[in-house]
Parts: sequence; structure tokens; C-alpha cells
Amino acid sequence: MNKMFLEHINELFDSNDLFGNAEKNIYILLKNKFPDISEEDIAEFRSYLHGFYEYCVKYGDILADKYKTPFLPKDDEAEKEIAEYVSECQKQYPDIDSKHIISIFGTVCWLANR
Repeated sequence: MNKMFLEHINELFDSNDLFGNAEKNIYILLKNKFPDISEEDIAEFRSYLHGFYEYCVKYGDILADKYKTPFLPKDDEAEKEIAEYVSECQKQYPDIDSKHIISIFGTVCWLANR
């Protein structure tokens, strides 16, 4: 993927995209940030984010099921597992910062356990 777009991925990221409308939101954000962006680059960016969501949501869902809380678990064991979760997601998607990965996990906890 174009390095220029990856440099901006954290400012274009929104965990609310998990609720739907991600395709439209990403398209609008990219067109506003990069007016000359090609449709191919938009498709590649969408694919990257989709892969990130899929990987980190599936992994997060396993942890959310374990802790059975709609909020981020706070005990020592949970904090270690969340750190491992962040590390594993960043191995696959190194351009996405830990704050956003934890945001995804918080959203997954809420959806899985409310």
C-alpha cells in the first residue's frame, strides 16, 4: 500500500466503522484528505482496514468472551492479555497505533457482552 496513506491511517481510523457505513465513511475521508486519490488506492486502503478489522475483531471476540464484560477488563491478567492482543494486532498491522487497537477491543467487548 502507498506509504503516504499508511502514514495517515490513524487519523482516518474510526472504530465506529464497525457498525456499518464503513465503506462510505472511508471513501469520504480519503477523498477529503487526498482529493486526487485513485479508486484503486481507495480499494487497497479499504481492503487493508477490512483485514485489520477482521483480524483484530475475531481475536478480540475471543478475549471479550473470556472476560464477559462490556467494558475493558482491568485486572492484572486482563491487562497482560490486552497487551498481548495489541502486540499481535500490531504484528499484522504495524501502522495502526495501540490506542486504536484498544478502541477496537473496547467496541468488541461492548458488542459481545452488553
